[in-house]
Amino acid sequence: MNTWKTSRGAAGLVWLVAAAAMAAEQPPAQRPVASFDCTKEYPPESYFASGDVRVTESAAGRYREAGPKPLSRFGYRFAIRHVGKPHLAVVHYPDDKPRFMGVMDGTCYDLTTGVFTGRWMPLSGTMRQIRLVFWPRWEDCSIVLANLKQAEGEPAAAASIEIFELDTLPALEVPGDHGDGSRRELGFQFEDPCGVSGSEGAMSRREWLERLIAYARYTGQKTLVYPIVWYSGPWYPSAREPVSYFEWATTARDRRQYLRWTTQPEDWVAELLKRFEESGMEFRASLTLLRLGSLMKQMNIDLDSIKAGRDTINNMLFNDLVQSSTEDWTMEYDVRNFAQLVAFRERGKDLSKFPWAYGEVRRQLPQGAVFNPLHPVVQKAILGLVQEIVDRYGRSPAFKGITFNVMWPSTFICFGSLKAGYDDYTVGRFEKETGIRMPVDGKAPDRFSKRYAFLTGAHREEWIKWRCANIHELLRHIRDMVVRGRPDRSVTLNLYAGAPWLREGGLDLDLLRNEPGIEVVPLYPAVSSTLAYEALPREIMTKAPGPASVYQGTWFFNDWTEIWGKYTWFSCDPKDEQTSRLAVILGKPAEGICRTNCAFAKDGFWWDTQLRIVPTFPGGDEFMKHYAEAVGVLDARRITSGGLILDKAHSEPIRRFALAYRALPAKPFQTVGNSINPVAVRTLVDDGRRYCYLVNQERRPVEVILQADNPPGRATDLATGREVDAPGRWPIVLGPYELRSFGLAGNAKITGFSTAPVAGSK
Repeated sequence: MNTWKTSRGAAGLVWLVAAAAMAAEQPPAQRPVASFDCTKEYPPESYFASGDVRVTESAAGRYREAGPKPLSRFGYRFAIRHVGKPHLAVVHYPDDKPRFMGVMDGTCYDLTTGVFTGRWMPLSGTMRQIRLVFWPRWEDCSIVLANLKQAEGEPAAAASIEIFELDTLPALEVPGDHGDGSRRELGFQFEDPCGVSGSEGAMSRREWLERLIAYARYTGQKTLVYPIVWYSGPWYPSAREPVSYFEWATTARDRRQYLRWTTQPEDWVAELLKRFEESGMEFRASLTLLRLGSLMKQMNIDLDSIKAGRDTINNMLFNDLVQSSTEDWTMEYDVRNFAQLVAFRERGKDLSKFPWAYGEVRRQLPQGAVFNPLHPVVQKAILGLVQEIVDRYGRSPAFKGITFNVMWPSTFICFGSLKAGYDDYTVGRFEKETGIRMPVDGKAPDRFSKRYAFLTGAHREEWIKWRCANIHELLRHIRDMVVRGRPDRSVTLNLYAGAPWLREGGLDLDLLRNEPGIEVVPLYPAVSSTLAYEALPREIMTKAPGPASVYQGTWFFNDWTEIWGKYTWFSCDPKDEQTSRLAVILGKPAEGICRTNCAFAKDGFWWDTQLRIVPTFPGGDEFMKHYAEAVGVLDARRITSGGLILDKAHSEPIRRFALAYRALPAKPFQTVGNSINPVAVRTLVDDGRRYCYLVNQERRPVEVILQADNPPGRATDLATGREVDAPGRWPIVLGPYELRSFGLAGNAKITGFSTAPVAGSK
């Protein structure tokens, strides 16, 4: 691409950038509640510190900094007047050296976010802001800044903190989205559904839902992907499968925390869909298929009987063992375990000896899928579950489909590994359908390992292709159930992009590339567990710029850092009057309730109930790098973010992005030119109108000159609905990681573009 050279500045073009920003940044009315100059000293009733906290100075200014060691932190205590009203915390922090810090209320997830600086990002040497929306659940509040790194270094720091009460969170009008389902989706996605009454100041799922809707509308996000089937089965009142619903870290007004559970919840999914219909939002039900009670009851993990020829729906492995467990942390999350778990933990018993529900047994095997996805009993359970969900919720216009979380190899929608699937049924079917005969004694006790050796040797490709084709047929059957009568619905697979086990585990993405109604959306850690930035892998995500990609969008998984003290479950005190008040789920009596706590050594914090689990994000403009790359590399038609709790610390940049993004049709665009880096330009003609977007994938502002045949003359800025000039050589300035979108006459053609750095930018 030829770069357009210019000596003139871009000041005269900045108004193009400012228009969308002005529309997105009208702040809600706010009243000061509290403020702290972190360089000053405060009395112990208002301030605490632990671990060599001190006031220091750099080119960024003066600020207070935690010590270098893990768990060093400091915090402030403040009073608010109106519990349950939205508030805003503004934290000014120095971007002058690598930091990895959490901002939290210290007790639950109401006021929780994190930020890291340095690493792959240049240091600005300035003060930056965190602007965190929260709903306080008590009048006596705290805000804590804490080191999250488990080794020395990268300390938390702040120059000042301000707390404001907001009148409301006004809904953002998105002029480019007509509300007919034809536009791109932007929203939230949760991996974990159990923290509703420990976040957003909510005491119940209903209260949590109202606040999620309010924040979604405020930030211009309209899609929610949320689990209704989790680690141990359905969370809705299923008639097919045993239900396992619980609310963890329910945080009371006195800060004590509870766990409450039931196997017979009210139909909160139906309530959610009704509220979404009223609010113009869309819902995708996610399923994490690790266990289903009906299958757990039927599983055969008796090795001797299997070797003797008895059928099993469990996966037989390469080493003549049977997959008897997922071999991960999810075993305890069936409410049928909870009452006994409380007793075990109170007595300090070893959980390795716990009698897990349905007889699940750990055998120190690799993580893997318990059940064989090709066994007819397993497929009947999967398809029956999908049909039940469609029958219950598919009539709602807010219901947009089903998402399977294939994020780890324990999910039994596929095998998850080439080391699984060597049972008599599956291999017998393979022989019958392919004509390939197994030179293995069908009654030998070690036949499973011998089959593995044979099939992964001379017939490796035939074996993989056969498994992938059959999983593909299962997915097609699921798709047909979901979209029947509603072509606006779809089935989505969430997975790690480029995971080496995908095809070997039965998922061939090439088979899904042009499969209507089946979407592949990779999970992409916004912050990896190593805190190293992982750029979207361009060679994996797309073989060529534009619509050749198999991926329809991405989920930015807001990974979280967990710092645990002594974590306990224990029985409620018989004298605890609020136990009976809290032993209710969605208006019905809970089947069980207990206390929980995570205790740390005393360090001056005012309360002994604490959780230190924090999602952590890049600071400054770099937060939007992921969004810019999702559009620039993938031409993403859906972008969701989230994990455990709502990210409410990036309202302003998300609002700006939403205005431009949600105006784009949810169809593949054509790439202009031969490059998508640093700027990608794409166009599409849809319903007689040409759409065009430009996205900058770098931190430096850039000036783009669009070149047009049959110049449009005028264009509509889709973020604002305003008309702008659009000459044959059309100059547009893009800020760091900025997306701009326009509507043009259908016969206008964008033939190329050139770029140049904005004068004076770094």
